[in-house]
Amino acid sequence: MSAQLFEIFSIALHAAGYSTELSRFTALVPEASTRRYYRLHISDDSTLVGESPSLAPPTSVHPCTMIGVHEEPASALTNMPNVIAVQAFLQTRNVNVPEIIYTDMTTGIMLQQDLGDMSLNQILKHNPDQADLYYQEAILHMLKWQRLADDGKCPAFRLSFDITKLMFEFDFFIEHTLLGYYQTKTPDSELKEIRRVFLKIAEELAAPAHKVFTHRDYHSRNILLGGSTALTDQQQQYIIDFQDARTGLMQYDLCSLLCDAYAPLTGERRTALTDFAFERGKDVHQQSRTEFDYYFRLSAFQRIVKAMGTFGRQAALGRNDFAAYLQPAWGVLGEICRSDTKLWNLQKKLSASCQCNP
Repeated sequence: MSAQLFEIFSIALHAAGYSTELSRFTALVPEASTRRYYRLHISDDSTLVGESPSLAPPTSVHPCTMIGVHEEPASALTNMPNVIAVQAFLQTRNVNVPEIIYTDMTTGIMLQQDLGDMSLNQILKHNPDQADLYYQEAILHMLKWQRLADDGKCPAFRLSFDITKLMFEFDFFIEHTLLGYYQTKTPDSELKEIRRVFLKIAEELAAPAHKVFTHRDYHSRNILLGGSTALTDQQQQYIIDFQDARTGLMQYDLCSLLCDAYAPLTGERRTALTDFAFERGKDVHQQSRTEFDYYFRLSAFQRIVKAMGTFGRQAALGRNDFAAYLQPAWGVLGEICRSDTKLWNLQKKLSASCQCNP
Protein backbone atom coordinates (compact mmCIF):
# COMPACT_ATOMS: atom_id res chain seq x y z
CA MET A 1 0.00 0.00 0.00
CA SER A 2 2.88 2.37 0.75
CA ALA A 3 4.30 2.00 -2.76
CA GLN A 4 0.87 2.48 -4.27
CA LEU A 5 0.23 5.61 -2.19
CA PHE A 6 3.65 6.98 -3.09
CA GLU A 7 2.77 6.62 -6.76
CA ILE A 8 -0.67 8.18 -6.32
CA PHE A 9 0.72 11.14 -4.39
CA SER A 10 3.54 11.59 -6.94
CA ILE A 11 1.02 11.75 -9.77
CA ALA A 12 -1.09 14.24 -7.81
CA LEU A 13 1.95 16.41 -7.14
CA HIS A 14 2.76 16.63 -10.85
CA ALA A 15 -0.89 17.22 -11.74
CA ALA A 16 -0.86 20.14 -9.29
CA GLY A 17 1.95 21.70 -11.32
CA TYR A 18 5.02 20.83 -9.28
CA SER A 19 8.08 19.94 -11.37
CA THR A 20 10.06 17.96 -8.80
CA GLU A 21 9.59 14.50 -7.37
CA LEU A 22 8.06 13.46 -4.09
CA SER A 23 10.96 12.36 -1.91
CA ARG A 24 9.04 10.61 0.89
CA PHE A 25 5.84 10.74 2.94
CA THR A 26 5.08 10.01 6.57
CA ALA A 27 1.76 8.99 8.09
CA LEU A 28 0.20 11.33 10.63
CA VAL A 29 -1.65 10.04 13.69
CA PRO A 30 -5.00 8.67 12.45
CA GLU A 31 -8.26 10.13 13.72
CA ALA A 32 -11.54 8.27 14.10
CA SER A 33 -12.61 8.59 10.45
CA THR A 34 -11.58 6.45 7.49
CA ARG A 35 -9.77 9.47 6.04
CA ARG A 36 -5.97 9.26 6.42
CA TYR A 37 -3.44 12.10 6.46
CA TYR A 38 0.22 12.10 5.39
CA ARG A 39 3.01 14.66 5.31
CA LEU A 40 4.51 14.81 1.82
CA HIS A 41 8.13 15.93 1.50
CA ILE A 42 9.29 17.58 -1.70
CA SER A 43 12.69 19.05 -2.60
CA ASP A 44 13.69 22.62 -1.73
CA ASP A 45 13.89 23.71 -5.37
CA SER A 46 10.39 22.60 -6.31
CA THR A 47 8.94 24.87 -8.99
CA LEU A 48 5.57 25.17 -10.62
CA VAL A 49 4.71 24.59 -14.23
CA GLY A 50 2.46 27.34 -15.60
CA GLU A 51 1.17 30.45 -13.92
CA SER A 52 -2.34 29.52 -12.82
CA PRO A 53 -3.16 31.19 -9.48
CA SER A 54 -4.96 28.01 -8.42
CA LEU A 55 -1.62 26.19 -8.53
CA ALA A 56 0.19 28.68 -6.33
CA PRO A 57 2.32 27.05 -3.64
CA PRO A 58 0.84 27.16 -0.15
CA THR A 59 1.61 30.22 1.95
CA SER A 60 3.17 28.21 4.74
CA VAL A 61 6.32 28.14 6.79
CA HIS A 62 6.67 24.60 5.43
CA PRO A 63 7.15 25.31 1.68
CA CYS A 64 8.78 21.90 1.15
CA THR A 65 5.98 19.86 2.63
CA MET A 66 2.26 19.57 2.18
CA ILE A 67 -0.48 17.40 3.60
CA GLY A 68 -1.75 14.51 1.50
CA VAL A 69 -5.25 13.24 2.25
CA HIS A 70 -6.42 9.82 1.13
CA GLU A 71 -9.79 8.15 1.41
CA GLU A 72 -11.70 5.56 -0.56
CA PRO A 73 -12.98 7.04 -3.85
CA ALA A 74 -16.56 5.97 -3.05
CA SER A 75 -16.65 8.20 0.05
CA ALA A 76 -14.40 10.87 -1.49
CA LEU A 77 -16.98 11.53 -4.20
CA THR A 78 -19.38 12.55 -1.42
CA ASN A 79 -17.02 14.11 1.13
CA MET A 80 -14.48 16.04 -0.93
CA PRO A 81 -16.98 18.36 -2.66
CA ASN A 82 -18.13 19.36 0.83
CA VAL A 83 -14.55 20.00 1.92
CA ILE A 84 -13.91 22.19 -1.12
CA ALA A 85 -17.15 24.12 -0.81
CA VAL A 86 -16.90 24.75 2.95
CA GLN A 87 -13.19 25.67 2.67
CA ALA A 88 -13.93 28.20 -0.08
CA PHE A 89 -16.83 29.68 1.88
CA LEU A 90 -14.71 30.16 5.01
CA GLN A 91 -11.48 31.27 3.35
CA THR A 92 -13.14 34.01 1.31
CA ARG A 93 -14.66 35.33 4.54
CA ASN A 94 -11.37 35.56 6.44
CA VAL A 95 -11.71 32.44 8.56
CA ASN A 96 -8.32 30.75 8.91
CA VAL A 97 -8.39 27.41 7.10
CA PRO A 98 -5.67 25.47 5.23
CA GLU A 99 -5.41 26.08 1.51
CA ILE A 100 -6.46 23.30 -0.84
CA ILE A 101 -3.79 22.80 -3.48
CA TYR A 102 -5.18 19.95 -5.54
CA THR A 103 -8.04 17.45 -5.52
CA ASP A 104 -8.69 14.23 -7.44
CA MET A 105 -11.91 12.67 -6.20
CA THR A 106 -11.64 9.68 -8.51
CA THR A 107 -8.58 8.47 -6.57
CA GLY A 108 -9.62 9.96 -3.23
CA ILE A 109 -6.61 12.30 -3.09
CA MET A 110 -6.35 15.88 -1.83
CA LEU A 111 -3.26 18.02 -1.30
CA GLN A 112 -3.48 20.72 1.38
CA GLN A 113 -1.34 23.38 2.94
CA ASP A 114 0.88 22.04 5.73
CA LEU A 115 0.15 24.00 8.90
CA GLY A 116 2.57 22.00 11.02
CA ASP A 117 1.90 19.87 14.08
CA MET A 118 1.36 22.44 16.82
CA SER A 119 -2.27 22.06 17.86
CA LEU A 120 -3.99 23.93 20.64
CA ASN A 121 -4.00 20.65 22.54
CA GLN A 122 -0.21 20.43 22.37
CA ILE A 123 0.63 24.06 23.03
CA LEU A 124 -1.53 24.10 26.17
CA LYS A 125 0.71 21.38 27.62
CA HIS A 126 3.74 23.63 27.16
CA ASN A 127 2.12 26.96 28.02
CA PRO A 128 -0.63 26.24 30.56
CA ASP A 129 -0.36 29.75 31.97
CA GLN A 130 -1.50 31.12 28.59
CA ALA A 131 -4.61 28.93 28.42
CA ASP A 132 -7.11 31.74 28.92
CA LEU A 133 -5.63 33.77 26.07
CA TYR A 134 -5.60 30.80 23.70
CA TYR A 135 -9.18 29.89 24.53
CA GLN A 136 -10.40 33.47 24.24
CA GLU A 137 -8.82 33.67 20.79
CA ALA A 138 -10.47 30.37 19.87
CA ILE A 139 -13.86 31.72 20.97
CA LEU A 140 -13.40 34.92 18.97
CA HIS A 141 -12.42 32.86 15.92
CA MET A 142 -15.53 30.71 16.43
CA LEU A 143 -17.78 33.77 16.57
CA LYS A 144 -16.34 34.91 13.24
CA TRP A 145 -17.79 31.95 11.33
CA GLN A 146 -20.94 31.86 13.43
CA ARG A 147 -21.73 35.37 12.21
CA LEU A 148 -21.55 34.35 8.54
CA ALA A 149 -24.73 34.44 6.46
CA ASP A 150 -25.91 31.80 4.03
CA ASP A 151 -24.52 32.52 0.57
CA GLY A 152 -26.87 30.07 -1.11
CA LYS A 153 -23.95 27.80 -2.06
CA CYS A 154 -22.26 26.51 1.09
CA PRO A 155 -23.63 22.99 1.84
CA ALA A 156 -23.42 23.58 5.60
CA PHE A 157 -26.55 25.72 5.41
CA ARG A 158 -28.52 22.82 3.85
CA LEU A 159 -27.79 20.62 6.87
CA SER A 160 -28.70 21.11 10.50
CA PHE A 161 -28.60 19.55 13.92
CA ASP A 162 -32.15 18.31 13.58
CA ILE A 163 -33.76 15.55 15.63
CA THR A 164 -32.64 12.87 13.17
CA LYS A 165 -28.98 13.88 13.34
CA LEU A 166 -28.93 14.33 17.11
CA MET A 167 -30.62 10.96 17.65
CA PHE A 168 -28.22 9.26 15.25
CA GLU A 169 -25.39 10.39 17.52
CA PHE A 170 -27.22 9.31 20.69
CA ASP A 171 -27.99 5.91 19.16
CA PHE A 172 -24.36 5.58 18.07
CA PHE A 173 -23.36 5.95 21.73
CA ILE A 174 -25.88 3.30 22.83
CA GLU A 175 -24.75 0.85 20.17
CA HIS A 176 -21.00 1.31 20.26
CA THR A 177 -20.26 2.44 23.82
CA LEU A 178 -22.98 1.11 26.11
CA LEU A 179 -23.58 -2.14 24.24
CA GLY A 180 -20.30 -2.46 22.37
CA TYR A 181 -17.41 -1.29 24.53
CA TYR A 182 -18.94 -1.62 28.02
CA GLN A 183 -21.17 -4.57 27.06
CA THR A 184 -23.85 -3.31 29.41
CA LYS A 185 -26.21 -5.75 31.10
CA THR A 186 -28.86 -3.05 31.49
CA PRO A 187 -32.34 -4.42 30.69
CA ASP A 188 -33.92 -3.42 27.39
CA SER A 189 -36.66 -1.57 29.27
CA GLU A 190 -34.06 0.67 30.92
CA LEU A 191 -32.27 1.28 27.61
CA LYS A 192 -35.60 2.28 26.06
CA GLU A 193 -36.13 4.76 28.90
CA ILE A 194 -32.64 6.21 28.36
CA ARG A 195 -33.37 6.58 24.67
CA ARG A 196 -36.72 8.24 25.45
CA VAL A 197 -34.91 10.91 27.48
CA PHE A 198 -32.29 11.25 24.72
CA LEU A 199 -35.12 11.93 22.28
CA LYS A 200 -36.56 14.65 24.51
CA ILE A 201 -33.15 16.35 24.67
CA ALA A 202 -32.81 16.10 20.88
CA GLU A 203 -36.24 17.67 20.43
CA GLU A 204 -35.33 20.56 22.72
CA LEU A 205 -32.01 21.18 20.96
CA ALA A 206 -33.62 21.11 17.53
CA ALA A 207 -36.55 23.38 18.46
CA PRO A 208 -34.99 26.91 18.42
CA ALA A 209 -35.41 28.59 15.03
CA HIS A 210 -32.23 30.66 15.30
CA LYS A 211 -29.28 28.54 14.21
CA VAL A 212 -25.81 29.47 12.98
CA PHE A 213 -22.94 27.93 11.00
CA THR A 214 -21.20 25.39 13.23
CA HIS A 215 -17.88 23.62 12.68
CA ARG A 216 -19.33 20.48 14.33
CA ASP A 217 -16.02 19.13 15.68
CA TYR A 218 -14.39 22.18 17.22
CA HIS A 219 -11.96 20.84 19.79
CA SER A 220 -8.32 21.36 20.75
CA ARG A 221 -6.90 18.85 18.24
CA ASN A 222 -8.67 20.54 15.33
CA ILE A 223 -7.10 23.94 16.04
CA LEU A 224 -3.60 24.44 14.64
CA LEU A 225 -1.35 27.33 15.61
CA GLY A 226 -0.27 29.10 12.45
CA GLY A 227 1.84 26.38 10.85
CA SER A 228 4.66 26.93 13.32
CA THR A 229 6.54 24.57 15.60
CA ALA A 230 7.60 27.41 17.88
CA LEU A 231 5.92 27.99 21.21
CA THR A 232 5.01 31.66 20.89
CA ASP A 233 1.92 33.66 21.65
CA GLN A 234 1.91 35.37 18.24
CA GLN A 235 0.47 32.52 16.17
CA GLN A 236 -2.83 32.64 14.33
CA GLN A 237 -5.28 29.84 14.96
CA TYR A 238 -6.44 27.75 12.00
CA ILE A 239 -9.29 25.25 11.96
CA ILE A 240 -9.20 21.85 10.27
CA ASP A 241 -11.65 18.95 9.85
CA PHE A 242 -14.59 21.25 9.07
CA GLN A 243 -16.10 19.22 6.22
CA ASP A 244 -19.12 18.14 8.29
CA ALA A 245 -20.19 21.71 9.11
CA ARG A 246 -23.90 22.33 9.52
CA THR A 247 -26.22 24.78 11.21
CA GLY A 248 -26.98 24.48 14.90
CA LEU A 249 -27.06 26.34 18.15
CA MET A 250 -24.12 28.63 18.88
CA GLN A 251 -23.48 26.60 22.03
CA TYR A 252 -22.60 23.44 20.08
CA ASP A 253 -19.17 24.64 18.95
CA LEU A 254 -18.64 26.37 22.29
CA CYS A 255 -19.21 23.24 24.35
CA SER A 256 -17.14 21.20 21.88
CA LEU A 257 -14.27 23.51 22.77
CA LEU A 258 -14.87 23.92 26.51
CA CYS A 259 -16.02 20.35 27.31
CA ASP A 260 -13.22 18.66 25.39
CA ALA A 261 -12.03 15.31 26.80
CA TYR A 262 -8.74 15.80 24.93
CA ALA A 263 -7.99 18.87 27.06
CA PRO A 264 -10.22 18.94 30.17
CA LEU A 265 -10.66 22.34 31.80
CA THR A 266 -11.26 23.14 35.43
CA GLY A 267 -14.82 24.10 36.27
CA GLU A 268 -13.67 27.61 37.15
CA ARG A 269 -11.94 28.14 33.82
CA ARG A 270 -14.87 26.74 31.88
CA THR A 271 -17.24 29.09 33.69
CA ALA A 272 -15.06 32.13 33.04
CA LEU A 273 -14.72 31.28 29.35
CA THR A 274 -18.45 30.65 29.06
CA ASP A 275 -19.00 34.13 30.53
CA PHE A 276 -16.59 35.53 27.93
CA ALA A 277 -18.44 33.78 25.10
CA PHE A 278 -21.82 34.94 26.33
CA GLU A 279 -20.75 38.59 26.43
CA ARG A 280 -18.81 38.61 23.16
CA GLY A 281 -21.43 36.60 21.29
CA LYS A 282 -24.69 38.30 22.25
CA ASP A 283 -25.41 39.16 18.61
CA VAL A 284 -24.85 35.50 17.70
CA HIS A 285 -26.82 33.59 20.33
CA GLN A 286 -29.53 36.28 20.88
CA GLN A 287 -30.54 34.71 24.20
CA SER A 288 -30.96 35.73 27.81
CA ARG A 289 -28.36 34.36 30.19
CA THR A 290 -30.85 31.82 31.54
CA GLU A 291 -31.62 30.55 28.03
CA PHE A 292 -27.95 30.56 27.09
CA ASP A 293 -26.92 28.47 30.10
CA TYR A 294 -29.79 26.04 29.62
CA TYR A 295 -28.93 25.33 25.99
CA PHE A 296 -25.23 25.17 26.86
CA ARG A 297 -25.91 22.35 29.35
CA LEU A 298 -28.12 20.45 26.91
CA SER A 299 -25.65 20.94 24.05
CA ALA A 300 -22.74 19.90 26.25
CA PHE A 301 -24.54 16.77 27.36
CA GLN A 302 -25.33 15.74 23.79
CA ARG A 303 -21.88 16.63 22.51
CA ILE A 304 -20.02 14.71 25.24
CA VAL A 305 -22.22 11.64 24.76
CA LYS A 306 -21.59 11.90 21.02
CA ALA A 307 -17.83 12.02 21.63
CA MET A 308 -18.04 9.01 23.94
CA GLY A 309 -19.80 7.15 21.14
CA THR A 310 -16.76 7.73 18.96
CA PHE A 311 -14.34 6.84 21.76
CA GLY A 312 -16.23 3.64 22.55
CA ARG A 313 -16.38 2.48 18.96
CA GLN A 314 -12.69 3.11 18.38
CA ALA A 315 -11.78 1.51 21.71
CA ALA A 316 -13.80 -1.60 20.79
CA LEU A 317 -11.77 -1.75 17.58
CA GLY A 318 -8.56 -1.84 19.64
CA ARG A 319 -7.65 1.85 19.66
CA ASN A 320 -6.41 2.20 23.25
CA ASP A 321 -5.59 5.86 22.62
CA PHE A 322 -9.31 6.55 22.28
CA ALA A 323 -10.22 4.33 25.24
CA ALA A 324 -8.06 6.62 27.41
CA TYR A 325 -10.40 9.55 26.73
CA LEU A 326 -13.52 7.85 28.06
CA GLN A 327 -12.72 8.52 31.71
CA PRO A 328 -12.03 12.26 31.17
CA ALA A 329 -15.26 12.45 29.18
CA TRP A 330 -17.23 10.87 32.04
CA GLY A 331 -15.66 13.42 34.38
CA VAL A 332 -16.67 16.40 32.24
CA LEU A 333 -20.15 14.95 31.79
CA GLY A 334 -20.57 14.73 35.55
CA GLU A 335 -19.47 18.34 36.01
CA ILE A 336 -21.92 19.57 33.37
CA CYS A 337 -24.86 17.55 34.72
CA ARG A 338 -24.37 18.30 38.41
CA SER A 339 -26.32 21.57 38.32
CA ASP A 340 -29.31 20.11 36.46
CA THR A 341 -31.44 17.50 38.24
CA LYS A 342 -32.80 15.97 35.03
CA LEU A 343 -29.37 15.61 33.44
CA TRP A 344 -27.79 14.45 36.70
CA ASN A 345 -30.29 11.60 37.03
CA LEU A 346 -29.70 10.61 33.43
CA GLN A 347 -25.94 10.73 33.87
CA LYS A 348 -26.21 8.44 36.88
CA LYS A 349 -28.22 5.95 34.83
CA LEU A 350 -25.59 5.97 32.11
CA SER A 351 -22.80 5.54 34.61
CA ALA A 352 -24.59 2.63 36.26
CA SER A 353 -25.19 1.04 32.85
CA CYS A 354 -21.45 1.15 32.20
CA GLN A 355 -20.56 0.11 35.77
CA CYS A 356 -18.04 2.94 35.98
CA ASN A 357 -17.34 5.70 38.48
CA PRO A 358 -16.70 8.94 36.59
